[in-house]
Amino acid sequence: MAANDAIKFNTGKIVCGRWKILSRLGAGGCGSVYKVEDLKRKGYIAALKAEAIIEDDSGVLKLEAAVLKKLADRKNVIRLLQSGKRTKYSFIVITICGSDLMSLKKKTPDGFGESTILRIGIYALYAIKQLHEIGFVHRDVKPGNMMNGASGRDKRIIFLIDYGMVRNFVVRDSKGISMRKPRKNVLLRGTLRYCSLSVHRRLEQGRVDDLWAMIYMLGELYVGLPWNRITVEKEIVKLKETETDESVFR
Repeated sequence: MAANDAIKFNTGKIVCGRWKILSRLGAGGCGSVYKVEDLKRKGYIAALKAEAIIEDDSGVLKLEAAVLKKLADRKNVIRLLQSGKRTKYSFIVITICGSDLMSLKKKTPDGFGESTILRIGIYALYAIKQLHEIGFVHRDVKPGNMMNGASGRDKRIIFLIDYGMVRNFVVRDSKGISMRKPRKNVLLRGTLRYCSLSVHRRLEQGRVDDLWAMIYMLGELYVGLPWNRITVEKEIVKLKETETDESVFR
């Protein structure tokens, strides 16, 4: 089975004797996401992500599960409820979220005001900080990867999701903890609209690059970015090099 084959489950299918498929939430290059019900906890709803097994065992979900385990004792993070592997697919079950930030903005008639953007920024920065403190950079901070909670108090909290492109920036060995040596040849990881100039220059990503992506994300949510409608990387880079802070947050 190819790595980009979408995993398709029928409604009502039960995964691992516990998670009942209710509906499909989405699909992409890394697999499919489903809304599921926990048969061991009546009425409890979660999200199940599934991807095809690939030969070299380098699937995205394996990495995502490892990161979520390291985040398990931290505040305001999605929880890993279960992970596993079957003959043709691997899966993780995680906290279900509400809507991503861009969807929330579209539902707001007048868009986000300054106070809302500031609150989003505080939650986004805290979520990124949690990831950095366990030694990883996200490498794809954007509105689509920031979601509010599904219910109750969590609806007012912004959660960082999708850890499939993270990379650890520290090395832990018998000598202790040290910074990982940056690579000389790096492929672009992230989304052109939000990535930093360093990423455009194919340099190794660090914590600051997540912060640049967050700043661009906030700019788009507030007033829109000057390069919103541009898809050619060279043109985006030119604008990022020449636009002032005032023009981005005009």
